[in-house]
Amino acid sequence: MARLRNLLRAARGPTIPIATTATMGPAVRRTLVLRIAFGALLIALVVAATETGRSKAAADRGLVPGGVGGMLVLDVSRSIKPEANRTITNVLQQLIDSHTRIGLVAFSDIGYELLPPGSPSSELQPLLRYFAAVAPKPGPDPYPPNPWTTSFSGGTQISSGLAVAHASLTRAGEPKGPILLVSDLDTAPDDVPRVALAFNQFRAEGVPFRIVAVSPRADNLSLFKNLAGPGAFTHPVQRTSGGLGQTGGVEGGHTPWLLIVLALCVLAALAANEHWNGRLPVPRTAP
Repeated sequence: MARLRNLLRAARGPTIPIATTATMGPAVRRTLVLRIAFGALLIALVVAATETGRSKAAADRGLVPGGVGGMLVLDVSRSIKPEANRTITNVLQQLIDSHTRIGLVAFSDIGYELLPPGSPSSELQPLLRYFAAVAPKPGPDPYPPNPWTTSFSGGTQISSGLAVAHASLTRAGEPKGPILLVSDLDTAPDDVPRVALAFNQFRAEGVPFRIVAVSPRADNLSLFKNLAGPGAFTHPVQRTSGGLGQTGGVEGGHTPWLLIVLALCVLAALAANEHWNGRLPVPRTAP
């Protein structure tokens, strides 16, 4: 015990001998309480800043806004060119690898719910074979048919897919569930106002949405950037021989204000702790 007291005394450094400490009791207790409070505050702020940074990084890497859940709205109209299959495959594979839960709506001129919200993303696995890159064959149908060849017409109504997805999420109790649109953006001219209304509704109701454009024409891409905003567009990961690459992220990323505020709060708490709980400097005097 005596050795422990000696070690503590050595760790505290030089002290000033005084006759009594009774009058300093309230100040000692107040300092102890402040140190505990500031310590707990600093720990909470550091944990919050760390989780905020991780959440933002996960959201930026992911395709679905917020990183989890939501609804995939997939364009399967005849305007989708075979060269778009690689991008669609990358989107599906990234969602499968994320092990999240997500619903699926396929659309052409109409939207149809293939998977309800909350389905395991592994349920998307069977779709990969329909978007696999294959060499064209000679003849009038150079590419193999898919299940939607006879079920959907050649027209495109993007608003129908968005409406079905949002309605499915609302029925599932997730009216603000995120939506990921994967399309060449070649919607019918009379559908453009309905698409604009859908995007405006999503913004008004706080429904996050993102868009993956697959081989779009320049005019369609420009139109949808005006309708949805350039920040709504994202890119899937680029698959390489070594595995999955990094996602392109959301175009026009936003400043992480929450993380900045938390960092400033940490600095303010450190400064307050040093101001109120710092050691009292005592100048040395000549013996």
